Amino acid sequence: MTTLQRLEAVPENIDAWLLEFAFTSTQLAHDWPILSAKEQSRARGFYHYQDRIRFVSARAALKRLLAERVGTLPDRLNISITASGKPYLAQHAEIQFNLSHAGSFALIAMSSAGKIGIDIERCDRDINGLIHYVLSPLERARACWPEKRFIDLWVAKEAVLKALGLGIAENLQDISVLPVPGSHYRIAHEHSDWGIIRAWPIEAPKDYAAALALIH
Repeated sequence: MTTLQRLEAVPENIDAWLLEFAFTSTQLAHDWPILSAKEQSRARGFYHYQDRIRFVSARAALKRLLAERVGTLPDRLNISITASGKPYLAQHAEIQFNLSHAGSFALIAMSSAGKIGIDIERCDRDINGLIHYVLSPLERARACWPEKRFIDLWVAKEAVLKALGLGIAENLQDISVLPVPGSHYRIAHEHSDWGIIRAWPIEAPKDYAAALALIH
């Protein structure tokens, strides 16, 4: 069965969980009733069985965690989606949450302290060809992201943009992720309406990279 583990080494006022998928029909049958009719329809649209499992199990785990927090049943939760694809609870806007999955794992994050974003990727994902599109002018000038650490930059940028609720492709160069001594990143940008953005690398399974972002 799918396993869910709370992450301990995360910043204050943030809760995060690691989900490991079980790619079985038993797991699918266990999670399926929790999904809404619209979510079930979306799940049927996945061509690959493992992609369907990832969507169904991750969404079911998210709804169980949210239901526990707001005091209702998981199948009664209605998760809405913004135009850029960010999920939210219309009736509980104070609870911010985000979800990411890759390979055999998913990460879920929640906070009431600000907008939240999380991302996980396999370290062997071939994204080096995207360096030209990802690096901001400041990151290029600082030369702070060697090719072997590019996956760490990628997940950090994805986490920040997911927290902002912005599309990934068109905004990658609008933020600069700068490594600093310690366990966090400095985020630089020129958008005064974006607020204070904080980001951190977080623990991930072997051969995966992950990051978390919070906006006050």
